[in-house]
Amino acid sequence: MLIVEFSTDVRQLDEWANRVGVALSVESLAAPYAKAQRYMLAMKNTLVKKHGFRELPPTDQRVLFTVECQPPHRSAAGIPRSPTMKLELPIHASSFFSPERRVQWQMVFHSAMWPSLRHSVQPVGDLLYLLQCIMPGLLLVVQIEDGWRTARGLPSADWVKINESMLVDILGTSAFKRLYKAAADPKLAFMATPQR
Repeated sequence: MLIVEFSTDVRQLDEWANRVGVALSVESLAAPYAKAQRYMLAMKNTLVKKHGFRELPPTDQRVLFTVECQPPHRSAAGIPRSPTMKLELPIHASSFFSPERRVQWQMVFHSAMWPSLRHSVQPVGDLLYLLQCIMPGLLLVVQIEDGWRTARGLPSADWVKINESMLVDILGTSAFKRLYKAAADPKLAFMATPQR
């Protein structure tokens, strides 16, 4: 079973930050997240223009954008197998860590969209991987199999390299180099633990 897991557990975030060699505080995440917004908005626009997503009008001024799409999998009778898939991101990185908004972000990231569309709809995967680069440990791609839970906290080194110019613009050259090194090392990019 493959899932995307959203977590603001401080110990988990700290462990992933140490693996990548980045400072982890709400303040240290604010600048890269703000710099990434133009890229996230471009990815959102591609979802709307090329992949059939529908942009929803803003209902909350703390939200950067909200888009939705119909689930790709249907029953033999044509009935969707899951609810409409909704993708929403906040204006400020600190929103991810707000206790009163935790459930909101869990609903976004624990939806069927991420595992089912991250490979087939490139901007969905790109958004996930960009967020993993900015905030290591916040979003994990988790494979549960044979009593083991294997979490991937970073995108592939290939994805990082292909998106080097964007990531250098957002993170800076030295942070990019640390990120690339960590993404290329399976001992840093993955964490395997017995399933609880």
